[in-house]
Amino acid sequence: MFNLVPLNTTPLNKLKTEIEQKTTFTLNRCELNIFETHKKAENVKLRFGGFTITSMLRGKKIVHANADQGFNYVPGETFMLPSTTEMVIDFPEANYTNPSQCTALVIDNSYLQKQLEYINDLFPRDPEFQNNWDINQNHLFLQNDVRIAGLSNRLIKLFSGNDPMKDILVDLKLKELVLSIMRLQNFKFLNEGAIEKSYVNERFKAVVEYIKRNITADINAMDLSKLAYMSKSVFYRSFTNEFGIPPNKMILIEKIKYAKKLLNEPKYSIREVCFETGFSDPNYFSRLFKKIEGITPSEYKLKFCTNGLEI
Repeated sequence: MFNLVPLNTTPLNKLKTEIEQKTTFTLNRCELNIFETHKKAENVKLRFGGFTITSMLRGKKIVHANADQGFNYVPGETFMLPSTTEMVIDFPEANYTNPSQCTALVIDNSYLQKQLEYINDLFPRDPEFQNNWDINQNHLFLQNDVRIAGLSNRLIKLFSGNDPMKDILVDLKLKELVLSIMRLQNFKFLNEGAIEKSYVNERFKAVVEYIKRNITADINAMDLSKLAYMSKSVFYRSFTNEFGIPPNKMILIEKIKYAKKLLNEPKYSIREVCFETGFSDPNYFSRLFKKIEGITPSEYKLKFCTNGLEI
C-alpha cells in the first residue's frame, strides 16, 4: 500500500485543542479538513455533512463506524463515510512526539452525484454489467494504490495552495479520484472470491482465478483474452476500463501478491521467492516489488517476518 505525504503538524504553542485539531480549506462544493491529535483519547465522535473520503497521514486510529467493533486505521489506507454517518475514534498511541494526522475530504452529495453522472456519460461500463459506475457503500475501506495516493497528495496541495484556478483543478482531480476509487473497489471485489455479478464481469473473475492457479507460469494477455472469449483488443480495453490497469499488470500484481505470501514464511529467502514466483532476475523482482508495494522485498520481510532468513 502507498502512504500519503505527511504534513507539518501545528506547533504545540498554537494548538487550540490536543484532540482533533482541525485545519479547513473550503471550496464551493467541497472542503478538505486536516485533523491532528496529540494525546491519547477514546470515543471521539465525528460526523460530516457530505460523502467523506478520509486518508491517514501519520499515527494510528481505531475507527468504529455503524456500531462495529472497530479496526486499526494507519497510513496507506483510505476509509470513506456516507453523509451524516457517525464515526467514533480511539487514539491509543497519540502523543506530542507521535501525533496522529489524517485528511477528511467532504463532498456535497449533489456534487458527488454530478461527478458520477459525468463519469458514466464519458466512460460507461461494459454493456455486460447490470449497473452504472457507483461507489459501493458496503466496501468503503481500501488499501491505497499508487494512483489513489498520488491523487490524494495532489488534492491536498491544491486545497492548501493559492492557485487562482484551484476550483477547476480540484474538480478535475476529484473526477479522477472518484473513478480511481470505484476501479480499486472493483479490483478488491475481484480478489474476494464471492462477487456480485453486477459488480464484476464473470469473464474477468474467471481470468483472475486462472492467473492465481497458474501464478508461476508464463501467462500472456492473448491467453487471457481467449479465456474471456474476447478479441485481444476488446479484452485489453474492457479490462483496463474496469480496473484501471491492463491485464499484464494484473498478472504482475498477482505474482507480487503470491510473493508476499512466501516472504511471510521465514524459510524462504528473497532470492528463493524471486524464483518461486517465476522471475529469473532478483534485481528486477526487487524493483517491481517496490513499484507495486511501495517498499522493497527486504523492507517487507523485515517489517512482516522478523524471523526471516538472511537475504
